[in-house]
Amino acid sequence: MTAEPELAVVVIGCRAPASIVGSVKSLIDQGMPLEILVVNSGGGDAKSLLHDAGIDVPVIEIAKRVFVGTARNVGIVATQAPFVAFLADDCLACPGWAAARLRRHLAGTATVSSAISNSHPRNPYACAAYLALFARRLPGLPAELALRYGVSFDRRLFEEYGLFDESMRVAEDTEFLARLPPELEPAWGPEIRTIHRNETRLRGLLFDQYRRGYRSGACYIGTTGAKPFRLARNNFRDRRQIRKLARIGLSGPELSFAMRSMPIVVLALFAKSLGIYLGARDRLKNDLKKTG
Repeated sequence: MTAEPELAVVVIGCRAPASIVGSVKSLIDQGMPLEILVVNSGGGDAKSLLHDAGIDVPVIEIAKRVFVGTARNVGIVATQAPFVAFLADDCLACPGWAAARLRRHLAGTATVSSAISNSHPRNPYACAAYLALFARRLPGLPAELALRYGVSFDRRLFEEYGLFDESMRVAEDTEFLARLPPELEPAWGPEIRTIHRNETRLRGLLFDQYRRGYRSGACYIGTTGAKPFRLARNNFRDRRQIRKLARIGLSGPELSFAMRSMPIVVLALFAKSLGIYLGARDRLKNDLKKTG
């Protein structure tokens, strides 16, 4: 008899991108029973896309585009395994990703975070994207320096603390984790590595960073008292720490290529900071119109 999966993985897709096939395959290749569910929103036909690739897993299609919190919640409700993880359609699970999570959970850890690996460690633009986005989730970082994201959860936490906020465009995981008591802070799991597909061209890198910045600026201006320029300035100041974190969290050829990409990292941070400033400014203007 096949053992019942103890880990559910919700793959979150938007408009059924072709990359979701690789995301699901990386889970099938884990070599252990997993309860895999795809939640796709915003159109496209993820079921057919996966079927054409020879993959048969449950798919939930949501016609309109929804925020990640909604997709997470749909996946939580529709699965049954005692532990729940999530994988975005622009990510791949490295070998051992599921087994390492499950070992931690079965040992009594309720929340387990993960590190990020670079999809193209010898491409300077991908290296810059990697460092600009994930400098605090590098595999070699000690626990005291790492940000605890990419978290899998004991399902019982959702019964006790509720589900994810469905109104937030970004940072829904931050909001949920803030509800948990200190003793439930996610454990740092550097052996659990998720590959993020990074941009490999300068134009794509700068546009992606600007887009991410615009979204986060519009979100954070509503939750902090900081002004748009201050939010942007604080992000740009990260360049001072990224080099230090790279030297700690990377090694060998990957560190060498990362160091060479530092000038591009500055450009990436500038693009994101510009997006943060404009996103925050536009959010303030819209809020004033609504109240005026």
